[in-house]
Amino acid sequence: MLNIGIIGLGSMGMTHFSAYAALPKVRVVAVADQKFSRPEGAVGRAGNIAGQSSTVDLTGVKKYVTAEELLADPEVTAVDICTPTLLHKALALAAIRAGKTAVLVEKPLARTAAEAREVLAVAEEKGALLFPAHCMRFWPGWDWLKKAVAEARYGAVQSAAFSRLGAKPPVPLYNDAAAIGGAHLDLHIHDADFVQHVFGRPTAVTSFGRAGESGAIEHTITHYHFSGSDALVTAEGGWTRDAEKIPFVMRYAVTFERATAVYELGEKPSLRLYQAGKSAEEIPLADALGYANELAEFVRCAREGKPSPLVSGADGVAALELIEAELESIAAGKTINL
Repeated sequence: MLNIGIIGLGSMGMTHFSAYAALPKVRVVAVADQKFSRPEGAVGRAGNIAGQSSTVDLTGVKKYVTAEELLADPEVTAVDICTPTLLHKALALAAIRAGKTAVLVEKPLARTAAEAREVLAVAEEKGALLFPAHCMRFWPGWDWLKKAVAEARYGAVQSAAFSRLGAKPPVPLYNDAAAIGGAHLDLHIHDADFVQHVFGRPTAVTSFGRAGESGAIEHTITHYHFSGSDALVTAEGGWTRDAEKIPFVMRYAVTFERATAVYELGEKPSLRLYQAGKSAEEIPLADALGYANELAEFVRCAREGKPSPLVSGADGVAALELIEAELESIAAGKTINL
């Protein structure tokens, strides 16, 4: 049995809690959240995607107010960090130094690439499994795209456009640029990481962005350049103002030499393949969210004490390095080489 402690019980913490509950030979033995200092206990909020948990049953689970209490619990062997971004570095380091053998950190791995490199160095020094939660690598339909590109199943990629537009979380913290980093870091990093996962490290980025009320970038578009390829690869991400009227958008459209694949989240996720002379083909998708696949992989790696071939601490660092190059491009108004 793998015993997990979750730090942070907002929408993502509850989503992770529910995913663990569905897995065999794993249990959440403790949770930590400052909300437990209040009589009404912890109440989370719904996430962007249908199917994310908004309530959980904490019967029999130890409830701590502070992360320090949870990390001091010898029953907890693996830690899942679902707090605001600004706390990721300190909590990851504390978990590793407390002797926890496996540590999952919600994206991004830290607030900056420099902080992420520090966390990775300590994890390597202590021999701890560090697992950045870049969930799109595990998402049904997105894993299909990774394989289709790697196999050149429909020829070379000519263009790939990723879109992610969602409600700005109705929490004052999200107006704190230093803590969250705007939509560019909080939302767009999903697609920046996935671009690297599928196409490899870009050689340069050309980015455009609009700052929001926090001063951070809240809408962004990036063109990724790759050596030896003329494929047009772009990603757009942003927070919407009329969130209650506009559904969350998570989409990609990838044109190969012999086909075009279009993924749409919608009320029900769909992936359609279009080829000349054929009717549109509906690609079957697993009836699960990527979080379930992601956490199943984390549990497997934690049990075996081995890193995942799908995501690593180094990938968490690389995603932040790419994000910071994009921000540099926006600020300078020019293409930035990596």
